[in-house]
Amino acid sequence: MMKRTCRWLSIPLLLVLLLSGLGPSFALDRQTRLDVMSAVVQVSLVKIESGQVYYLPWGSGTLVSADGLILTNCHVADPIRYGFPPDQIPDYDYLGVALTIRSDQPPQLAYLATVEQADPRLDLAVIRIRYKTDGTEVKPTTLHLPYVELGDSDALVVGDDLNIFGYPGIGGETVTFTRGVVSGFSMESGIQGPAWIKTDASISGGNSGGTAVDEEGLLVGVPTRGGEVDCRVVTDTNGDGRLDDRDSCVPVGGYINNLRPVNLAKPLIEAARQGLPDPNKTDGQQGTAPPTGQPRFSNLFFSPGVNEFDQPTSVVTSLPSGSRSLYLFFDYENMGPSRTLEMRLSFNGKELPDWGLPAGPWGGSEQGMWWIGWDDAAFADGTYKMTLYVDGARMAEAEIKIGGPAENKPSFSNILFSLDKTAQDRPVEPAVLFPVGTKRLLAFFDYQNMSGTNKWTRTWLADGQPVLTKDESWAEDRSGSYVLELTSSKGLPAGAYRLNLYIDGRLAALSNFWIVGEQGGSASFSPILFAKGIDRQGGPVGTAQSFPSGLEELHAFSDYSGMNDGLSFQINWYVDGQKVIESPSEWDGGQSGTWHDYLYSTRGALPDAEYSVELLVEGQVLQRGTTTVGIGARPTPTPPPRDGVQVQGTITDLDTNRPIAGAIFLVLKPGITLDTFQWTDDEVYTSAETDRNGFYRLPDLLQRGECYSMIIGAQGYWPYGEDDICVGTDAPSVVDLPVQLEKK
Repeated sequence: MMKRTCRWLSIPLLLVLLLSGLGPSFALDRQTRLDVMSAVVQVSLVKIESGQVYYLPWGSGTLVSADGLILTNCHVADPIRYGFPPDQIPDYDYLGVALTIRSDQPPQLAYLATVEQADPRLDLAVIRIRYKTDGTEVKPTTLHLPYVELGDSDALVVGDDLNIFGYPGIGGETVTFTRGVVSGFSMESGIQGPAWIKTDASISGGNSGGTAVDEEGLLVGVPTRGGEVDCRVVTDTNGDGRLDDRDSCVPVGGYINNLRPVNLAKPLIEAARQGLPDPNKTDGQQGTAPPTGQPRFSNLFFSPGVNEFDQPTSVVTSLPSGSRSLYLFFDYENMGPSRTLEMRLSFNGKELPDWGLPAGPWGGSEQGMWWIGWDDAAFADGTYKMTLYVDGARMAEAEIKIGGPAENKPSFSNILFSLDKTAQDRPVEPAVLFPVGTKRLLAFFDYQNMSGTNKWTRTWLADGQPVLTKDESWAEDRSGSYVLELTSSKGLPAGAYRLNLYIDGRLAALSNFWIVGEQGGSASFSPILFAKGIDRQGGPVGTAQSFPSGLEELHAFSDYSGMNDGLSFQINWYVDGQKVIESPSEWDGGQSGTWHDYLYSTRGALPDAEYSVELLVEGQVLQRGTTTVGIGARPTPTPPPRDGVQVQGTITDLDTNRPIAGAIFLVLKPGITLDTFQWTDDEVYTSAETDRNGFYRLPDLLQRGECYSMIIGAQGYWPYGEDDICVGTDAPSVVDLPVQLEKK
């Protein structure tokens, strides 16, 4: 058992925790504006014929390093790979880079560049300056160009200032500047964190790929048109003296109200800095065959949140005034990377172009469940209709009303699945992947405002078909947590499963899980083996725990079993802790075999660093591995206690019970109290930050029989601390510790 003594943190500690988030917002000063503008470039399509250089302004970009790396959009850097029809793109040899010399003069074409990294799904790309306009090669080390430092787009909140620079795309025009604020964030399944930053600034469509900085002049976003760019004939591209349909169009039309967060671009930038290959480049090889049949969307519903497994927290048919988060979920079939998805939103019958999801390449698998929505948005009271389009054709729509006081309606929420539970009836290691042959599966959910007059139903589905339904009257407390059991004497077969929960015939909550693998064994990957090469049979050559400097290729191998084709699969590579490759795909390697992937550098040897690879299936991490190149053996970290206690839980608002994202949970080393804590890393035993659903899990186990001091804080809330929190010798292996914070 845990013994607690409570105390409020002192005012000095409150300032340490929260001062950084309380400063006023200031507009950019003149010098900072000049510094940012000097790093804004115009990107053009360049054709060289008989020594003559012809160029067509095509978009904007931002210098992000002194040696010539430029961040822009994929549809600017590589329009054909993004999906533009080749017959709409003029023939070109290079990308031109025109520098901003003065704000009152057109940019000057100075360099030629090539694509280093591109992600069509995110419409982001990094290009590198390679040559002068006369074809002379440029060594990156000789360039000393102005550039913009990267900011943290996840730190933005609604109301923060945005300063947007770029070129409208029409030849001869000067750099433009627009000021606005963050008006909200759009979210999308498959993208960690915000997928889009919404702004009230009206940005010319030709500014795609340009520069959005915060009040400190740090790069936080990329203006991104998305989807079908409004392309107009505005210049005589074929030199016949006329403007007609034989001239190539320039993407200048329309307005942009969406920014891609710069945090989504950081893996591409880091991979380009390290000289790593572009994992999205096909080199002309035939890609995955498009799905057969027409796309189909069904089961559209709304939720106020998404949990750590990409599942809805609950199902709602309306929301009260003041709601700031809303997500639309739907099931889909016959989708693929060749298709585009767009969402248009109307409010009380009037379309809101600033709020929709721009048309862009599909980022999911062929079938499954997807979601899109908004977080920290200001919803006015009224009726919202969301209409989904695929390849420009209307697919489905759904409506929801927002307004009025919060109703104490019966509700179910936060479904989690596990094979075991704690003494407090909380899940042990919740997951979404479970082995074939599972005979007992537990489902946990929270309930509120229930009474004996309510009828409730649970329906279990396998591959879309109901397999078990039970109706009964509610016989539990008014609010609390409930545990369901799904049992099978023969064991559950492989498939995609769903649990639907109804209250009085209304769908109140649902969640998906997968039964995978072979009898008695779930999907698994063996510890990752690193090697310097591969033999003719596909096996590793030169395996080691670390490698000397000069390694040209780093290979990773892992034996797998229990996989099913069609599962979502993602490979993440890290260099010195910075993600450099995020490669999502649909698994097609069969149930068992050996997985293999590798890194190499386009500059020769891989840089000396620590390399890590992470394998995820349906969003669940199944294996991680780390090695080093050229930096010797690193000290072995102190392992957590073997016989320890895992602490996890949610941090919520005391008044509204809503989850608090970004809250910090600190556990101090034994012997360090709140009074003696000096706020150094050496004094912290372990710490965690809550996700967007308020969930945290401490990465290190707490030792039985030991006492700790704990501190919990979040921006805008009174911090909370306790000394002498002792872990009993008989404490369970997993302890669920919910925390509620009071707003200031």
